Amino acid sequence: MADWEAVGLSGIDAQVYRQLLRDPGMPVEQLGEILELPDIAEAVERLVAAGLVRSGSEAAPAPVDPRSGLGMLVRERRAALDGVAAMTDQLAREFSAGQLQAEPSRLIEIAVGRDAIEARIDDMLRGATQQAVGTDTPPYVADGSAQVSGAELALLDRGVRFRSIYAAEVLDHPGWVERLRSMGERGEQSRVLPQVPVKLLIVDGTTAILPLAGGPSTPGQARAVVVSDSALTSALQVLFDQLWNQATPLRLSENADPNTTLINLLASGMKDEAIARQLGVSGRTLRRRIAQVQEQLGATSRFQAGLQAGRHGWS
Repeated sequence: MADWEAVGLSGIDAQVYRQLLRDPGMPVEQLGEILELPDIAEAVERLVAAGLVRSGSEAAPAPVDPRSGLGMLVRERRAALDGVAAMTDQLAREFSAGQLQAEPSRLIEIAVGRDAIEARIDDMLRGATQQAVGTDTPPYVADGSAQVSGAELALLDRGVRFRSIYAAEVLDHPGWVERLRSMGERGEQSRVLPQVPVKLLIVDGTTAILPLAGGPSTPGQARAVVVSDSALTSALQVLFDQLWNQATPLRLSENADPNTTLINLLASGMKDEAIARQLGVSGRTLRRRIAQVQEQLGATSRFQAGLQAGRHGWS
């Protein structure tokens, strides 16, 4: 059965309205006799206020077509609910501010050990609703660090925006070019910088996680700090945005023209040895291909080749 309370009507209101749909203009007194319900006149007044009975017909109520009357009522309720939903983020910020005021220690959570850190990252990614942004740089604790997690795939499948900045040396590590190509095809936007200052993940601009130590650590020693919605998370988001504006877009499509692939790999900052390995050619062949591309573009340096490639639509 329909829940009439969802549109602000009682069960009595619903019964009166349905009776009027069957017998339009039935006098209020007769309605009371047939339905054997109290306060029929008050129910009619509520139906008039809701736009389901024509105003001025209270003595012999004339119902409004439910396709317009109820339809309008449902739309108004939806609009009101959308307005409340739109306040969620603001209310959440007020809640966080109040919690931090009462107990500042809530601002920070420490995850100890690789398993705990990975579980926390997984939870954050699965809870993302708007966007996730991150930076990544070696060293890596796990040998399988290039593997794409289920939480990352689920995030992209939900249509959540995912932007990542990678240190150029990431591309020298086994499996990472394949990972980035796969993630890019699923919707990740990635860019590269010669150096990235810190590993970082921020979800919906409100929760961030980053390591407590910048250097290598054993699985038992790994520690990360989770920062809740505060001035700190805002500052970390600003840091990411600044790095993003400085970084070079990374495009690694399998279907790209060979010259485009070469230009993009050069622009990413990869070392020649890593590019040659990725393309499956010798260092000598790579240098010859780079010289050929520069000649085609009329460029005298790799940097100029990158600029010219952009103008020619290669990248």
